[in-house]
Amino acid sequence: METKTSGRRKRQDSADGEEEADLRLKRTAETKAATVERLMRGLGLQDGTSLELRLANLSYLAYLLSKGISGELKKHIMSLLITCVGSHPGQASVYATFVGLLNVGDFDFVSECLSFMLQKAYESMHTRDWSKCRGVVHFLVDLYNCQVIPSSSLLNLLAVFLKECEALRDPDDVVVAAPQTRRDWLAYCVLSAMPLIGKDLEGEAAFEKLMVSLQIYIKKRCAMHTTMLSVWRDLKQRDYLELLWQQVDGLRQEHWAEPEHQLIPRLYMAFDETLSHGQMHYIRDFQLAPHEQGCRYPPPRVCFRIFSYDSVGEIHHLPSPVRIERHLLEAQIQDMLHSFHKERRICADSLLGYAASKPQLPVYHCIVEVILGEMLQLPTAQWININYGALLVQLCKGQPDKVPQVVVQAMDILFNRLGSMSVACFDRLVNWVSHHISNFGFICQWSKWAQSLPSPIDPSASNLQPKVVFLRELIKKCLRLSYQQRIAEMVPDTLAGFLPPPTLPHFKFVDEKLPGAILSKSLLEAMRSKQSCPEMISEIISATTGIGPLLKINVFTQNCLHLGSKSFSHTFAILSKYHSVFKDLAAGDPEKQLAILNGIFDVWVASDQYKFVVSEKLVKMEIIDPNSVVNWIFDPMMRQELTKMYVWELLHSTVRHQKRVQHAIEVVDVDDPSASDPIVKGILLSIVQRFVKTLSGAPVADEGTEEHYWFQWVLGRLQETLFIYADDCKTFSCKLLKICETSEVRPEISKTIEAFVAYIM
Repeated sequence: METKTSGRRKRQDSADGEEEADLRLKRTAETKAATVERLMRGLGLQDGTSLELRLANLSYLAYLLSKGISGELKKHIMSLLITCVGSHPGQASVYATFVGLLNVGDFDFVSECLSFMLQKAYESMHTRDWSKCRGVVHFLVDLYNCQVIPSSSLLNLLAVFLKECEALRDPDDVVVAAPQTRRDWLAYCVLSAMPLIGKDLEGEAAFEKLMVSLQIYIKKRCAMHTTMLSVWRDLKQRDYLELLWQQVDGLRQEHWAEPEHQLIPRLYMAFDETLSHGQMHYIRDFQLAPHEQGCRYPPPRVCFRIFSYDSVGEIHHLPSPVRIERHLLEAQIQDMLHSFHKERRICADSLLGYAASKPQLPVYHCIVEVILGEMLQLPTAQWININYGALLVQLCKGQPDKVPQVVVQAMDILFNRLGSMSVACFDRLVNWVSHHISNFGFICQWSKWAQSLPSPIDPSASNLQPKVVFLRELIKKCLRLSYQQRIAEMVPDTLAGFLPPPTLPHFKFVDEKLPGAILSKSLLEAMRSKQSCPEMISEIISATTGIGPLLKINVFTQNCLHLGSKSFSHTFAILSKYHSVFKDLAAGDPEKQLAILNGIFDVWVASDQYKFVVSEKLVKMEIIDPNSVVNWIFDPMMRQELTKMYVWELLHSTVRHQKRVQHAIEVVDVDDPSASDPIVKGILLSIVQRFVKTLSGAPVADEGTEEHYWFQWVLGRLQETLFIYADDCKTFSCKLLKICETSEVRPEISKTIEAFVAYIM
C-alpha cells in the first residue's frame, strides 16, 4: 500500500516538475521576446544615443538570437521589423544591419524575412501607406550593403519601380494612364536610395541605366505646379523631385564621394567582417501593386528655404540647397517629424538628440526650416497648426540656448517677405506666431517690426499693406490668448493704435427715438423677469405693430446679445434659452437670417472675435443656414471686412460644420450614402461664384494702392478656399472652368481657377 502511494506521489512530483519547467521556459521566452522588442524599437530612436551604444545594442541583439529563433518569436520579430521600418524609414540601415547579422547564423529565417518584407511592400501600396513602402525599399537597398542580397537582385527590383516612369516615353503603353503623382513617388523611392549604393555600383551597366531612366523622367515630367505651390509669389520654389535629382547628380559627378559628418548611416560597416560570412539571397520576381482608380498618391511638393546667405548672413557650414547634404539632413528631420508628430516631447528629444550628434552642422536651422516648411506647405499642411507650434515651443524649452534664436531669425525673415507671401499661408503664420509668443510672455520683435512699417501709418485707416495687416491681426490673436492690458503693456507706443478698443457691446436701442426701441424696452423687461420664457417673448414680438419683421428680428437679436454680453457663457446660455424663438422667427428665410447676422454685427461691431464666435454658434444651433452665412459674407456692406481673418474663419467653420452634418447623414442613411452630398457641393460652388462676382466688380487699380491690395487679399482667399476643399471641388471642376469662360471675369481670376483645376486633375 505504501509502495503504491509512494509511486503516485513520485508521478505527481514529476508532473509538477514538468509543469514548473514548462512555466519557466514560457517565462524565459516571454522575457526574451520583451527584450528583443525593447532593443529593436530602441534602434530606431535618435535621442542622442552614441554610435558605440547603438552598435553594442545591435551586437547584443544578434547574440541573443544566435542560438535559434522559435516559431512564435520569428513571427514577433518580423512583425516588429515591418513596424519599425515603416515608422522609422530613415533608420532602415540599422534594421538591415540587424537582419544581416542574423543571416550569418540563420539563412532560413532571413529568407522568410525577405519574402515577408516584399509582401509588405506590395500590401503597403494597396493600403496607401507610402512611408512604409519607401522604408521597405530603403531596407532592401541596405540589405545589399549588408551583403544579404546581390547587386543584380537589387537593381532588378529598382528597375521594376522605374518601369512605369520609362513608359512615359511610350504613348501607346497603358501604364501611362497612371497619374504623374504615382510615377513621381516611384521615382522618388529609387532616387532617394541612390546615395546609399552609388559608390559601390558606379559603372555597372544596370545601375547606370537606372540613372539614365531617372534623368529622362525628371526632364520630361510636368512641373507646372511649382508656381501655384510656392509660398511666395515673387520667388519660384524648386520642385522637390527636380531638386533631388540635381543633388544626386551632383554627388554622381563627384564619383559618389561620401558626405561628411556621417549623414548617410552606415552602421553595417562596423560588422563588415562578420557580415561577409552570410549567404546571399536572391529576390524573387516582384510586381508593383497596380494603380487603382481614385488612389491618392503623395502630392507634388516644392522645397521650402528661408535660411541662406542673403537672408540672415552667413550660417557656418550650412550646406547649399543643391548639395546632397541638405537633402540628407532634411530627410532625417522629416522622418522624425512623421514618426513622432503625435508625441511632441519624444519628437523634440529625437530632433535635439540628432542635432547634438552633429555639432559641426547648423542642424537647428534645418529643424526650424523643415517644421515651418511643413506648416506653410501648400495646398494644405498635413497636420493642424498647433502640432507644429507646440513642437517648436518644446524645442525652445529643450534647448533654450540655441533654438529660440533660430526661431526669432525665422520670424524676421517671414515678416520681411510678407509682401509676396501667399494669402493661403497668412492665417497659419499669424496663428503660429501668436501661439508661440504667448508661451514666452508675448515677447517678440515688436519694435523692430514696427520700424519697418511704411510711414506714416494711420491705425484708424483701412491700410491693407501686408505688414500692417499682419501686425493688426497678430495683435487681435494675442488678445484672444490674453487680455487687453497685458498686450497693451507689451506692444510699443508706435503700435498702440493697432490695439482694438476694449471688447464692449454697442447696444443702440438705448436711444428711445430709434425705430424698434419700444419693442426693445418691452423685451428687456420681459427677458429680465423671473417668469420669462420663449412663449412669452414670441407673443410680445408677434403683438408688436408698426415695424417690419426684419427689424423685429434685429431688435430681438441685439437684446439677447446685450443681456448675454458679460461672457461667452452668458451669450450661449441666452441663445440656448431662446433657441425656439430664433427658429420661429427665421427658419428657412435667408433675409430673416441675414437680419440676425446684421444684429450680431451691430452689437459687436468692435470685436471680430465675438462676431465670429456668436455667428459660429448660431450655425451649429442650426438657426443660421450655411448659405445665409455665404450671402452675408459677400454682401456689399461687408466689402472691407473681407481682408480680416475672422470672416474666413467663419466661412470655413460653416463649411466644415455642413460636412460633419453630411457625414452623420451618410452614416445613418446607408442606402443612400450621397444623400446630402449635393448640399456641400452647392455651397462650395456658390462660394466660388460669389468670389468671382465680388472680384470682377472691383476696379482695376495700380500696384501699391489700397484697391490693388484689396484685390490681392480677396483673390488669395479664393485660392485658399479652393485649396482647402480641393477634393470636393474636383467633382465639379468642369463647372469651375465654365465660370472662367464668362467675358466679365478678370484674367487674374481665370488664371487662378484654371491653374487650380490643372493641379487637381
